Amino acid sequence: MPTSLQDDIAIVGMACRFAGAADIAAFWRNVVAGKSAIGEHPNPRAPRVLDTSSPRFDRLSTLRGGYLRELNTFAPGVFGLTPEALAGANPDQFLALQLAADALRHAGIDREALPAGRAGLVLGYSSPLNAATANWLQHGLVVDQTVAILQRFFPTAAEAQLTEFRQVLKSALPPLLAPGLRSAFGHAIAGQCAAALALSGPASAVDAGAASALLALRAAMDELRLGRCDVALAGAVQNCTSLHVLMGLACLLPFTTRDAPAPLSRDADGTLPGEGGGFLVLKRRRDAEKDGNTIFALLKGIGVTAGDASALGVRPDPRGLVAAMQFGQDEASADPATIRLVEAHGSAVPREDQLEINALRQVFPDRTGPAAGTLIGSVKAQIGHCFAAAGIAGIVKAALALHHRILPPTAPTAGRLQARLAQASSPFYVDTAPRPWVQGRRQPPRRAAVNAIECACAHAHAVLEEHPERR
Repeated sequence: MPTSLQDDIAIVGMACRFAGAADIAAFWRNVVAGKSAIGEHPNPRAPRVLDTSSPRFDRLSTLRGGYLRELNTFAPGVFGLTPEALAGANPDQFLALQLAADALRHAGIDREALPAGRAGLVLGYSSPLNAATANWLQHGLVVDQTVAILQRFFPTAAEAQLTEFRQVLKSALPPLLAPGLRSAFGHAIAGQCAAALALSGPASAVDAGAASALLALRAAMDELRLGRCDVALAGAVQNCTSLHVLMGLACLLPFTTRDAPAPLSRDADGTLPGEGGGFLVLKRRRDAEKDGNTIFALLKGIGVTAGDASALGVRPDPRGLVAAMQFGQDEASADPATIRLVEAHGSAVPREDQLEINALRQVFPDRTGPAAGTLIGSVKAQIGHCFAAAGIAGIVKAALALHHRILPPTAPTAGRLQARLAQASSPFYVDTAPRPWVQGRRQPPRRAAVNAIECACAHAHAVLEEHPERR
């Protein structure tokens, strides 16, 4: 089938699960209501590591975040998974599998009807430490170190006693089996999801930190545009944010001690972690139209440039993000003045926010006269920073805004915009209530943009557009 690198890609199905939202309907209700799902860490032992003043690595200044809590469930029997496949495995793979299956169901696509060899899956995944790798390390390194410490304090202990102690330690851990070991890797999670869903096309994983979701989407778009796939699933997950993972993340991204982060605000002083994920089902627009699929939005283009860790220095350098935004808008043939909704990366980390604000002001033209302006917001104010899955939350929010023709409110914590966004000449504004997205038929189609920033890896900018038949 002839294809073009400029072909529109249709979003025909979606699924997500984030703090306070078991599905896309609940997620959209929370977005429209401006409802925060930030709360305390669910681990009852968490308070023992709380110390708001300690600089120690093994302490946290806050326990708040956007946690899945009771939504962190999975029914293995639905997918025919055996106890062996579950033992010591990475729970992230189960969240990814459930969301991918839910997205196909939302699209009304029967797994058995998927085109043989032409249905692929791309997973955005970036986890420095998950349950599978932790179990791996504990069975080896940690047990060895513990036995060595015991031997140091009890030098007369017999070898048989040390062996018995080693066995006692290992028996307290989940078994170390091949399926669990494989699930430590992102590519294995993608492969296992594809196999469980009978997807016989390519399956791969993308690790680009907080930009993982948007790069996974772009890879899936390429598979469709180049004609290698007819259906593509793309998504990202961030699950099981353990206390030990949070300790490392807090050293990389400062956590606020406020009740919730304040993205793009003068009050921003750090982010908060979040859990969750989402998946999209994608087709070429003409195929989706021919098949009679519901088209929630069109993915018009995604621009990506290399990150620059030095951008987090004293003077954040916006050039990489500016280029990504320009590439994405050029691919979409979209004048930035026609984009009425920007879902910012908006992590509430001051240096990242400043980088993004500087880039936005360079790309979007100043407001002149009574122009409507561009609504800006960041869902991180409501669900926290979901790291690898942060971008998919923004994409789902933007796609639903286009589908429902509603401009969602900006969460209250982001109401005091930073000075460069609040200037009279700024094209951006915030709103505390949802508004109908009114667009005349003679005006350009409704458009939204989504940013993702991973300074150590990549900057990404996606442009979405309403389907013409929705006008």
